[in-house]
Amino acid sequence: MKLEVINAFLTAARHSLSQELQSEIKRTGLFVDPSENAIDEVAVYLSFVGQVRGTMLLGFDLTTARKIASAMVREPLAELTEMGLSALAELGNLIAGCTCIELEQLGFSADISPPTIMIGARSRISTLGIRRVVLPLATQHGHFNLHVAVDIT
Repeated sequence: MKLEVINAFLTAARHSLSQELQSEIKRTGLFVDPSENAIDEVAVYLSFVGQVRGTMLLGFDLTTARKIASAMVREPLAELTEMGLSALAELGNLIAGCTCIELEQLGFSADISPPTIMIGARSRISTLGIRRVVLPLATQHGHFNLHVAVDIT
């Protein structure tokens, strides 16, 4: 996976998150995860098709997911309601859409699927042989992971 493609995802995430959450976003690491398991409790999953193919996941623990959803809907959520899940799905859409713009500037085309939200610890997700790069991110609402598993055709 090309570094410029990973940077497109990171740039898009920073831009979208800072706009929606009105807070600074910091990358706290970067690693390739060879396992098929995503251990995040809440995952927002989107697919990419076109010259850039694969998946993007936003992985949160339940508390961080609720805090980010609360910030997005501008009201406190005691639990992750349908409105909160919709906010997280929209966050996935925003990051993926912004990523498509960044990729286009690099000369790559991609389209995205509608988001899917998975809830439950230890969900098993296979990227079918495509290496998954994990970018841990920190916000004032908590830490979460941006998982990127894409291939360029």
